Amino acid sequence: MKLGDVAKLLGGRLEGDKNFEIEGVSSVENPKPKTLVFCSSKRDVERVKDIKQVALVVHTPVQDANCVVVEDVKYAMAMFLRIFYPEEHPSGISEKAHIGKDVVIGKGVYIAPFTYIGNKVVIGNHVKIYPFSYIGDQCLIGDETVIFSGVHIYPRCVIGKRVRIHSGAVIGADGFGYHIGKEGITKLHHIGSVVIEDDVEIGANTTIDRALIDRTIIGRGTKIDNLVMVGHNCKIGENNIFVSQVGLAGSVKTGKNVVLAGQVGVADHVSIGDNVQVVAKSGVANDLEANGTYGANLPSIEWSRWKRIYLYLLKLPELFKKAT
Repeated sequence: MKLGDVAKLLGGRLEGDKNFEIEGVSSVENPKPKTLVFCSSKRDVERVKDIKQVALVVHTPVQDANCVVVEDVKYAMAMFLRIFYPEEHPSGISEKAHIGKDVVIGKGVYIAPFTYIGNKVVIGNHVKIYPFSYIGDQCLIGDETVIFSGVHIYPRCVIGKRVRIHSGAVIGADGFGYHIGKEGITKLHHIGSVVIEDDVEIGANTTIDRALIDRTIIGRGTKIDNLVMVGHNCKIGENNIFVSQVGLAGSVKTGKNVVLAGQVGVADHVSIGDNVQVVAKSGVANDLEANGTYGANLPSIEWSRWKRIYLYLLKLPELFKKAT
C-alpha cells in the first residue's frame, strides 16, 4: 500500500512521498523498514523522526519525514489495524459439536468441534463459537458475535450483536446470594438472566453473574478487561471501561462513560454517575456523583486505627476554620 493511499484511508494529510511503500505496522520501540509507526506523543516522535525507512502517523507534521497528519493518532491506529490486518474466522458447523433440539442457526456461522449448544438456542448470522465453549438452553447470540474457546454461557442469557467474549469467561452463573438465619445458610435460587448489549467486549476469565429475579445488564459499547467480577443485579451503563481485577458487588448501577481503573472494588447497591473515573485500588462504598474523579490508594493499616484516623479527617474542615 502506498503512503498516499494510507492518508486517504485515514482521512489524514500527507506530508512527504506519496509513493512510499507501506508493508505493515511497527512499534516506536522496534521500528522496521517500510512500516507505519504511530506516534501518540512528542516523545514517540523524537525516538523515530530520524529513521528514514519508516513513515509516521502523527498529530503535528514532522520536518523532513514521510508522515500522515491526523487529528487522533490512536483512532487512526485502530482504523488501520482493523483494515490492514483483518481478523479471520472459519465457518461451518463441526460434526463433533453438540447441537440441541430446536436450535436456530443463522448464515455464515462457525461452531467448532467440542462445543455444546443447548436446546432452543438462537444463533445469529456470522457468529463464531470456538472449541470447548458451552451455550446453555434458550440463549440468544446476536449477529457477528465471537465467543472464543472455553467460554461458558449459562441458560437464558442474551448476548447482543458484535460482542467479543474471551476465553474462560463465565456469563450467567448464580449470584452470590444467601439467607442467613436460624436454619443456617440458605441458598437463594437465582432465576434471572444476564443481558449483554451490542458491541461489548468481555476479557478472559471475567465473570458476570445472573440476577436473582430480573436481569444483570452490561450496556452497549462497554469494554471489560480480564479478571473482572460483576455481581448479580448490576446495571452497567453504556461505554464503560472496567480495567483488570475490578470487582462489583450485587446491584451496582453505573451511568455512561464510567471508568474503573485496576483493582477498584464497589460495594453493593452503590450508584455511580455518568463520566465518573475511579483511580486504581480504590474502594467505593458510597454513591458517586456524575462528572468527577474519585478514589484513594492507601497502604494497609490496622482497621480500628484507620477508623479513628478517618473520624479525625472528617473533622479537619472545622479545625481549619477554628485555626483561622
